[in-house]
Amino acid sequence: MEPTLRGGRDYVLLAPVSEYRGEGVYLVDAGAGLDLFCVMNSVDGKGGLVLFQENRRDEKHHLSLEKFEELVAGIVVADIRTRDERFLRGTV
Repeated sequence: MEPTLRGGRDYVLLAPVSEYRGEGVYLVDAGAGLDLFCVMNSVDGKGGLVLFQENRRDEKHHLSLEKFEELVAGIVVADIRTRDERFLRGTV
């Protein structure tokens, strides 16, 4: 999810969900294990949802609402951006 969330340095607070709760960032098992995806309503007129990661906007996944609800594990409700990693590692 870079640049918004930097791997290994930033953190998210997740709420467990088993259904679509509107556009947002969700924890989804899209085939390669759990990962964060931006989820939006599809605008192609066919319905369903579009999933993508910010650093891979060209790789979009189109899922039906039913399929999404089989794969979703949580929704991001807050994020924490690390400002000074020295304090996390204890090397101040």
